[in-house]
Amino acid sequence: MSIRSRLTVFYSVILCVSLGVFGVVLYLTMAHSTRTFMENTLAAEMQRLNENHVQSLAYIQWPNPTTGMDNTYWQACDSKGNVMGRTDNLKDHNLPLSDDGLRQIQNGQAIYEVAQVDSASMLVYSQPVNSENGIIGILQVARSVAEQEQALATLQTALVVGGMLTLILATGGGWLMAGMSLRPIDHLTRTAQQIGNERNFDRRVKYHGPQDEVGRLATTFNGMLAALESAYQHVTQALEAQRSFIADASHELRTPLATLRGNIALLQREPPIAPDDRKAVLSDIVDENERMIRLVNDLMTLARAEYAPDVKLESVSLDSLFAEIERQARGLHPSCTFRVGYLTNLQVKANRDTLKQVLLILLDNAFKFTPAHGQVELCAEQCGNHVQIRVRDTGVGINHENVAHIFQRFYRVEQARNGTGGYGLGLAIAKALVEKQQGTIQAESRSGFGSTFTVTLYGDETMTPTAYQPQDHLVRTYSYAK
Repeated sequence: MSIRSRLTVFYSVILCVSLGVFGVVLYLTMAHSTRTFMENTLAAEMQRLNENHVQSLAYIQWPNPTTGMDNTYWQACDSKGNVMGRTDNLKDHNLPLSDDGLRQIQNGQAIYEVAQVDSASMLVYSQPVNSENGIIGILQVARSVAEQEQALATLQTALVVGGMLTLILATGGGWLMAGMSLRPIDHLTRTAQQIGNERNFDRRVKYHGPQDEVGRLATTFNGMLAALESAYQHVTQALEAQRSFIADASHELRTPLATLRGNIALLQREPPIAPDDRKAVLSDIVDENERMIRLVNDLMTLARAEYAPDVKLESVSLDSLFAEIERQARGLHPSCTFRVGYLTNLQVKANRDTLKQVLLILLDNAFKFTPAHGQVELCAEQCGNHVQIRVRDTGVGINHENVAHIFQRFYRVEQARNGTGGYGLGLAIAKALVEKQQGTIQAESRSGFGSTFTVTLYGDETMTPTAYQPQDHLVRTYSYAK
């Protein structure tokens, strides 16, 4: 059963029960009110008869139609219930009195009874007549209840017929309203089915109604579609990047593998090659093997940087970190001037080892492409809630059209391709490691004027911002010769 059908049935059942309870309560209330009104009327007539027409039980002046109520009947009985007199409108009929009613009257109680008189229903009010010696007789007054019963029957018919018509109309209206209310959900279902069949995640559910439950459902569904679209694009890009990665890695490994195969073939020649040639071939094999080891290590580092879980961030003091980098920079054997400058007590939210690896990658590139008379600078400064770490050099620089691609894997500009070593993975690794620390990395460069790489990270929230003061700005200069 559909939701629309279930809602309609549920609504109809509730309405049917409500109408039934309402009809029963109304009918019983009207019946009770009518009975109470008639009882009060008969009691008032009995009081008027006693006051104006009864002098003794033996002598009763019966009221005529002009002094009594229309369709009102009177009767007098002795203490045993024997009829002693009645009004003329009763003709040959007596007002009945049951045995149980007679006993109650003899006990001094007035009673009401519904009885049939000449095929007509009457409400009979019987009251004892008392004297000094006890009950000497019974007075009875009655009135037909046919009109009241007819009115109640008409009310009952109206309630039943009206309730059925109301239920039918309400059920039809509920069916239509449920359909109108569920139409956006049906549209949402069809849209979801089409999206699943077409794999078109840029589609959205068009909903222009109020922001009720259905509106919020449409909004939530559109938000889910946006997340699915983003995830789908991310997966697509990841697969494309993976295919490109495999193709690039295969291309880079092809040359050293081909060289190794050729050199091994030379070693297997018969007759053997000359000893000097054999020594040169073995040297080439060692060099190519080391190149492949470096390439595989770089690939593993890049894979860990891109696909490993997020690194744990902590407060890192740049004072001690830059001091370590200064010492290790001596091992890079630069032939240029190396300057280090930063504000004291500067701290960032980062992973110490990961940030150190990033800066060493940037410095290695800077030293590699900076001539002997050039300069490399490592500096840091606070910018609001962030800290910017810059690596500047006065090297060969990068053409403007190449700057946008230098963080791509295996991308190398002409200066790097013509140089020695490197596979175009260093900057890709640096970018992945910086993003793992919730930071960004940017490059600015001009061919022939050097390059500047800027790493931006969150500053430590507990760090007290320190205004720039010259005495706090530490600058150390190192000049190394190869």
